[in-house]
Amino acid sequence: MRRALKSGTTVRTFDYIEGFQGVAFGTVDGMITILGVVIGIATATQNSSAVIVAGLVAGLANAFGNSFGFYASELAERAEHIQENQRVNSTIETNRSTLLAFLHSVGSTIVIVAPFIFFGLRDAMGCSLIIGLVLLFALGAVVGRFSHSSPWKFGIRYVLLGLAGTALSFIVGTVVGKFIILSHSIL
Repeated sequence: MRRALKSGTTVRTFDYIEGFQGVAFGTVDGMITILGVVIGIATATQNSSAVIVAGLVAGLANAFGNSFGFYASELAERAEHIQENQRVNSTIETNRSTLLAFLHSVGSTIVIVAPFIFFGLRDAMGCSLIIGLVLLFALGAVVGRFSHSSPWKFGIRYVLLGLAGTALSFIVGTVVGKFIILSHSIL
């Protein structure tokens, strides 16, 4: 979907679907990554402060890495479209999508880490998981609508991806936590 906006005497068009790619990329990756980080760190350390620090550090690093990866991917896609004489995204669209990917990845981090500031460890883990899964479902439903597919199917698919990442992180956190306890008791 493109929309024309008048700016002085120039008419610019913005592709909202193209911009949404950045939103979807940043949100999904941010949610799944940071849910995994906070659940894994919380399980391993049983320490809310460690979760907050690790979540924020990992979230910002993830946002920068995502943005640069997304930007490189967009430039490669742009080059491919030029070669194939297809519609080419403007530099403004590419930059906007990249910025949206960064902002939504950072936003995902803040939303997932915030419960650890306000609640005890167990409640914060549950709250973060619920918030993350609800947001993943909502995003999946929107993607489903944009792709003329079932919003429910896409929403559930996104939730399952979030649960899979969280379960894996919980298992790794449990194993690492036991290893840390074991190594400290030996020393």
